Amino acid sequence: MPWSTPTGTARRWWVVAGVTFCVLALLYTFQSSWYLFSLKDAGAGAVIQIEPEVCRTPTGVETQLETLAEREPWMVPATSLNSGSPTPNARDNLRNDSHYITGLATAGFTNEFIGYVNMIYLGLLTQRIPIIPPFVPQSHVSVGAGILPFSHIYNLSNLRNALKFPVLEWSDVKTLIPLSNNGAPTDPAAPEHFGCWSVRQQSAPSPNRVPRTEKVLNLDLVFTRVPPMAFYSSSNPGDPHTKFPALAALIWPDHAHPASKNLRVMEQQGDRIYANNHNNNGGGGGDKEVWKGGPPDEQLSCFDFLYWMTSGVEGYEIERRWSLAWNGVGTHLTFTDELVEMTKGYLRRALSLEEGSVLPPMITVHIRRGDFGNHCKQGRKPPCFAPVSKYRDLAQKIQDQIFETQKIRVTTVYVASDEQDPTFWQEIESFGWTYLNHTTERTTERLGEWYPLLIDKIALSLGVGFVGTSASTFSILNARRVEDWNRGIADYVNPMAD
Repeated sequence: MPWSTPTGTARRWWVVAGVTFCVLALLYTFQSSWYLFSLKDAGAGAVIQIEPEVCRTPTGVETQLETLAEREPWMVPATSLNSGSPTPNARDNLRNDSHYITGLATAGFTNEFIGYVNMIYLGLLTQRIPIIPPFVPQSHVSVGAGILPFSHIYNLSNLRNALKFPVLEWSDVKTLIPLSNNGAPTDPAAPEHFGCWSVRQQSAPSPNRVPRTEKVLNLDLVFTRVPPMAFYSSSNPGDPHTKFPALAALIWPDHAHPASKNLRVMEQQGDRIYANNHNNNGGGGGDKEVWKGGPPDEQLSCFDFLYWMTSGVEGYEIERRWSLAWNGVGTHLTFTDELVEMTKGYLRRALSLEEGSVLPPMITVHIRRGDFGNHCKQGRKPPCFAPVSKYRDLAQKIQDQIFETQKIRVTTVYVASDEQDPTFWQEIESFGWTYLNHTTERTTERLGEWYPLLIDKIALSLGVGFVGTSASTFSILNARRVEDWNRGIADYVNPMAD
């Protein structure tokens, strides 16, 4: 692989000799100031990283032990790039002996996360190094919330260690451009041009564009629709699902499927930008020459929104316990230690526990309301929410199962919901359940608009049991985390059931 660094025979013998001497010195003299390893415990389930140190040989010659980049090159982003730091243009930093993949995402936070999980999984299938964009304000937060790096939320060291494969962020590759409060880039430098793939359903005339992400990455993208072979149901123009194996064939490095060639772009990029410039200039002059577009890039395969992905077995596979993308990638995307500790502090305050005390085992509950009020059985009129008592009954059932299987008596229940009605929360309190009050905590004022969502999401993952709302991807992924990370039990309330 391009990110592997071979070690010569001579170097290995010197390393062995140096290590042997240092071990003997430590065992028999106890006076040396030489340190072989510095262990940094990153928390439960996290990677233990070994920091390279310098050991002095008897002759005074310094022999540095193998660095992390040499032993585990996938753990160090710089080994997958030309430069050890981001460059103004991505192409300058992409290695000629490597291939890459990236994607955009536009939806609610959880669905954007799913799109990135699918993109990483497709990278594994094709041996392309994933490059993850930051989360950019969409409909769920205002533009003023700012961009949120993926690694600020998810522990990429854990992911890289589990996959034994490099995973990058765009901030590793190139200098990003922050957005102003009106959503415009603060430094409108000339963007880079890339041809990309669109996996949007065949009936849609245009791709799933994400203008704010394109601005932050300073990219000018033109999209080509994937050929019919890529769709799960190629005869159904409204089917949004595309297949992992077919996309892998289309972007396989140096030997792509012939169907990937000689395809038309979905829109004339130059015409689109010209129209925008023309309108902004009031129909007058001053329009600059623009890029007319090109075929999908071969070194960096990029996609619009890889949410509706399937192995070819069925649609919406991310909702299945056997999901290839979740079990191959998503389960390894644990939250950062900093956010987990912050969330535990919130829970301690909510439970009136002393600072630093151990949290009790919990059942966590996610009650999806909002737009799910439209999920009605035939003959019923919205809103059609399941009664809260159904969540209470299912939580009790899971409590009993945990006691039967693990002999743990769980009495603490934590709830998160998008419901705003005070009477709803009064009912929650009547059960003796706990929730986080972000208004009282002043979470948005102190930390920013992203944090109420993030803290709720992490708190839900800390349960030994979980009750969610059926068909909610927010619930589904939290159920997987409880099952995979805590060996917990999860189940769902179906709002459409009697």
